[in-house]
Amino acid sequence: MKVLLVGGAGMVGSFITPYLREKHEIRVLDIAEPQHEGIDFVKGSVTDPQAIEKAVGGVDAFIWLVMKSPQGGMVTDQDLKVIRENYEVNCLGLHTFLWLAQGAGLTRGVYTSSMSVHHRGRNYYKSEDEIPLDTPT
Repeated sequence: MKVLLVGGAGMVGSFITPYLREKHEIRVLDIAEPQHEGIDFVKGSVTDPQAIEKAVGGVDAFIWLVMKSPQGGMVTDQDLKVIRENYEVNCLGLHTFLWLAQGAGLTRGVYTSSMSVHHRGRNYYKSEDEIPLDTPT
C-alpha cells in the first residue's frame, strides 16, 4: 500500500516512518524535507492545492500529521498571528486536503489532531492514565 504522510517530516512522522516503511511505500507532503532517505517527497503546504494534488496522486491512504506551530500547544499566551496560522493549517488546510483527496479517489485515511487545538485544556481533559479501563464509552 502507498501511504501519504501529510506533515510527515515532523516529529511524529519521523518516528513512525521506519515502521511504516517495513510494509508500505511512503510519500511525504511537507514544507520541510523528511530526515529519512529514500522517501518519495512532495514539498508543499496543505494550503497549496497544487502541492496537494501532486501528493495525493497514486496513493492508497493518508495519515494527517500536520501542525503549523508547536507554540499552539506549548504556551498559554498565543498571539493572534499564531492563532491564525494554526487555524489556516488545522481547518482550512484540512478541508482543502480532504476535498482534493476525495476528488482524486482517496477514501482511506487517519486524522490526528495537534496540540494547538486543545492548548488551554491540558489540565481539563483526563489522560488515559486517569480514566479507569472499565469506563463505559
